[in-house]
Parts: sequence; structure tokens; C-alpha cells
Amino acid sequence: MVDLLGRAGQLKEALDVIKTMPLKPNSIVWGSLLGACRVHRNVELAEMAAKQILELDPENGAVYVLLCNIYAACKRWESLRCVRETMMEKGIKKTPGCSLMEMNGNVYEFVAGDQSHPQSKEIYAKLENMMQELKIAGYSPDTSEVFLDIGEEDKESAVYRHSEKLAIAYALISSGKEVTIRIVKNLRMCVDCHHMAKLVSEVHAL
Repeated sequence: MVDLLGRAGQLKEALDVIKTMPLKPNSIVWGSLLGACRVHRNVELAEMAAKQILELDPENGAVYVLLCNIYAACKRWESLRCVRETMMEKGIKKTPGCSLMEMNGNVYEFVAGDQSHPQSKEIYAKLENMMQELKIAGYSPDTSEVFLDIGEEDKESAVYRHSEKLAIAYALISSGKEVTIRIVKNLRMCVDCHHMAKLVSEVHAL
């Protein structure tokens, strides 16, 4: 119920459900609320949820990463800096995101900015072509979750090289036809990649 209300943007109602639960809410319940706060950019509630999770699970590094995402989206750079300093003090490192996909009986792994694939040159050429197609279809890069306080052009370059986009580009040059693309990621997909994947599905009728 918390997850459903959160997805619908009814964060206050989701919090009310948590407060009235007969059992003490665990970190998973609070995590659902925190994830919804990320989507709907509710900093105050996100900080409350994060505090509850860390009291239950002090070593939960994903909480710090989600807070960084939220602070970056809201341009709260000082708050983001404080969280990153806390992560460094505690020795918590952000888990590198990677995307896995199966094609022709083989499993391929991609990380952000990956250039290790033998067809890396073709993949990036396809990615560039794909992004131009998507812009014509209405795509506009969402750089709100880029952690760094840098120029917009640099932020766009960063999100363009996310592992999901590389995996999709490789799937498109490898399949040669309309085919279902299944990608598994070890972390939560960012807002930009989620929007991009939906548009790719529409443009290429996947």
C-alpha cells in the first residue's frame, strides 16, 4: 500500500499508512517511501525516511545514494556535499551501476561510459543516432540526478553514457529487427533512462 500510494504521489497518505501500521515498519517499508520521495522530489519527507532506515540499518549505503539523487534533483548542493562527506567518513562507496542483457545466447554486461566491448565504436555511433531519433520524438535529457554541480552540457554527456543506454544501443545493432529487449540492472534506473527506454520502445515498436 505504501508503494502504491507513493507511486501515485500521495506521500502524506503513504506516511499516514506507515504511522498507523500495527507492527513497527521495517527498512523496506521506509525504503518504499524514500523511493517515492526521489520520484516526487520531496526533500523533507525523504530526510525523515532516510533517518528511519539508517536507525534500523546503519550500513545501508543505498540510502545515502538516494539522498544524493534527491538533493541533486533539487539543486541542494551543500546538502549533497554533506552526505558525500558522511559516506567518505564511513567508508561507504556508491555501487557502480551495471546493466546485463542476453543476446543470441550470450550475456553482455555494460557499465556507464563502457568502452570495453569489441563493438564499442559501433555502439556509440548507434547511441548517438538513437538519441537524435528520440529528440525528434520529444525526448529531452533529464539531468536532475547528476550528482556534480557542473554545466548542463557536461551533465547531458554523463546521462547519455549510462549503462542502460549502451545496452539498448547494442541490442538494436545486434538484433536487426523488432525484438523484445530485456535488461537487468543492479541499481534503480534513473529518471532519464526510464523515460528514454519508454520512448525507444515506442519509436522502434519493441
